Amino acid sequence: MKNYAEEIHKKSFIVDLHCDTVGKILKGIDIRKDNEETQIDIPKLKKGGVNLQVFASWINPQYAPHHCARRALVLIDRILTLIENNSELFLIRHPEELKYLKRRGIGILLAIEGGDAIEGSIELLRDFQRLGVKILTLTWNKSNLIGDAALDSTKPHNGLSNFGKQVVKEMEKLNMIIDISHSSEKTFWDIYENTEAPFIASHTGAYAIRKHRRNLKDEQIKAISERGGIIGVFFLPYYISRESPVRVKHVVDHIDHIREIGGIDVLSLGSDFDGMSKRVKGLEHVGKLTSLTEMLLKRGYKEHDVKKILGLNFLKLFNRLT
Repeated sequence: MKNYAEEIHKKSFIVDLHCDTVGKILKGIDIRKDNEETQIDIPKLKKGGVNLQVFASWINPQYAPHHCARRALVLIDRILTLIENNSELFLIRHPEELKYLKRRGIGILLAIEGGDAIEGSIELLRDFQRLGVKILTLTWNKSNLIGDAALDSTKPHNGLSNFGKQVVKEMEKLNMIIDISHSSEKTFWDIYENTEAPFIASHTGAYAIRKHRRNLKDEQIKAISERGGIIGVFFLPYYISRESPVRVKHVVDHIDHIREIGGIDVLSLGSDFDGMSKRVKGLEHVGKLTSLTEMLLKRGYKEHDVKKILGLNFLKLFNRLT
């Protein structure tokens, strides 16, 4: 089974919808080298067969209200500098650029995690889009000017704010991908009611498997699926299972449930690598992604369905939206 899994993995186009590695880069870690400090670096990406990696610029709410845009620009600069200095990395802005990756290198998509970055300005949203930012996670753990966060008990807007409604409508016009990860349940449904295009949850799990406010309930899974969106299943141990250690099989439990509720076409991967203190046993870093492919095959997933989860589903969405 292991050899078969490696064969399928090598033939697949592999996408990871979320990592926080740029924070490590900002601390001076050189991800051109294989190192212990990071779950993602260039050698590990190659080993894991990743063709397209989303690099998220996480905006800590401590920078609010007036220094979030600057923080985002600093982080984006680090990512763009990394790309400029490495011939194996390519900034991806349009789907047609993806066709060269299988033989040439690794594509990088820019994302911002935390709508605080736009500081209440639609103009800043447009500017980030012009820089190449394709995905905006509307909130993080603290509510902001756009809407309420899942882990914020204050819920100042009771969902999406009026400004937030302007943001999601503008994102649709700009062909930016709306990411509802970290959004409260009410914010989620307000986004659903105020948009028409597919949206994503870049890094999350199934509430039915692990009852945590960051995970999606069945009706949310159905709504994303019916809209043609994507759910990236993360590898964040505490949000995956209460068991210790958390293993690859626990990640696949979430994939199984999301497939049962929303179908195979809604599934993707959103590791959240370098955004965690503990690690899934057997899936400690991106270089071990083959272990996930192997577990999917053991659970009875067919080759084409495995390829959909590993990347084809997101590619379909990316082609549709951009």
